[in-house]
Amino acid sequence: MAQQKGRTSKADATRRQLLDAAIEVISERGYADTTVERIVEVAGVSKGVAYYHFSSKADIATCILVEGIGEIVDDFVAIAGKAPSAVEALTAMMDSFAATIFRNAGFGRILVSELWRRGREWSEPMRALEERLLAVLRGQIERGQREGSIRGDIDAAFEAVAVVGMVLTTTLHYIREAEQRVEEGCDCAEAFAAAERSLTARICDYVHHANA
Repeated sequence: MAQQKGRTSKADATRRQLLDAAIEVISERGYADTTVERIVEVAGVSKGVAYYHFSSKADIATCILVEGIGEIVDDFVAIAGKAPSAVEALTAMMDSFAATIFRNAGFGRILVSELWRRGREWSEPMRALEERLLAVLRGQIERGQREGSIRGDIDAAFEAVAVVGMVLTTTLHYIREAEQRVEEGCDCAEAFAAAERSLTARICDYVHHANA
């Protein structure tokens, strides 16, 4: 039993190693210019090991997106279940979304390119997660309309899509600004903490005033 657990743990670690390498490579090169050869080179494993865990480059990318979007959806659902108002729920959701991208900018760059890439072929799990993500946001916007904190003439479905795009692209913009500050000699932790604080303040202001 102990040996089985050891093998499982090692396999999980190798799978994570491949996914992290793929995030790094795809976020730098783009999906089209990424190869399995480059992913395994960065991961430090053989192609045989990669194909033991994943059937193709597309399978690797799908796993990255399913895991990342799934985490965001789980956070949104938890927030929606306990927030006392729609404004507080939406603020917390946007903060959580931004924090996820700050923790993994590579995933954010992949997500922003894949969400609107022409000819994308999303798997059913990915499509279902995208729909669920938007549905949770739409539900809180509609809740805000019932509570009177969000204008009733706003199209909730459109607003949900707009929120995802706005938070994702704005967070990546702030991350790039922090990276530039680090390149100029600023402390890395301080630069990113300041960027995240600034974005959080702007998100709060947006939710409270955008629909006034």
